[in-house]
Amino acid sequence: MKQKSISQARRRKNAMWGAVMSTLFQLLSALLLLWLRSGLEPAGFLSKLLLVFAVLDLGSIIPVWISLKQRLTEIKGGEEDAAAQY
Repeated sequence: MKQKSISQARRRKNAMWGAVMSTLFQLLSALLLLWLRSGLEPAGFLSKLLLVFAVLDLGSIIPVWISLKQRLTEIKGGEEDAAAQY
């Protein structure tokens, strides 16, 4: 029983760590795109394209946290532990 709780704790920690790292990389990517955009003509096609990519990059952060919530629910419910018995 103790081994089960340790592995669940480790899985929760890994899931949270993955969400945090993904968020940081998405933020850094969006900042890089916006920084690159700052050197371009604001009305140009490439400037608008970089802005669209930055917004899409930032918009992809929300699904990561929704997935984390679902993953933590799965871990808490013990679905992996039950599947490992077979």
